[in-house]
Amino acid sequence: MPDRNQANLLTVYLLEHVNAIRTRQLGLLGRMAGIHVAGSGPSPATELAGLMRHRPDVVLISLGTGYAHALLEVRALRSTLPDTIVIVLADNLGPPLRRACLKAGGSYCFDKTLELDALRLVLAGLAATLRP
Repeated sequence: MPDRNQANLLTVYLLEHVNAIRTRQLGLLGRMAGIHVAGSGPSPATELAGLMRHRPDVVLISLGTGYAHALLEVRALRSTLPDTIVIVLADNLGPPLRRACLKAGGSYCFDKTLELDALRLVLAGLAATLRP
């Protein structure tokens, strides 16, 4: 259960399969005002207990190289946590993959190498809505 200081923070759970990238992304999230990282791990399957316990406002999920499997994970997240905002991050996110991510249940999709500023803006906007 979040403490009083975390009550007005956007809770984020990060799912990134590459440990070095996950560490870098956690650093980025940790520097953002209004955000509390509830947990992180390599995949929804390994983090299911944490996701269910924390029921974060936002799940950031990075697509691995097997996009078909990753899209199934996005679909599973959407059905397991229907009230959670699912933000999909991918390399080389062209229009067809972006459409597939949104169709699978992603709330937002970003290219994790080219659209970091847009991701930060969305997260900052979501965090701002929770502040009194």
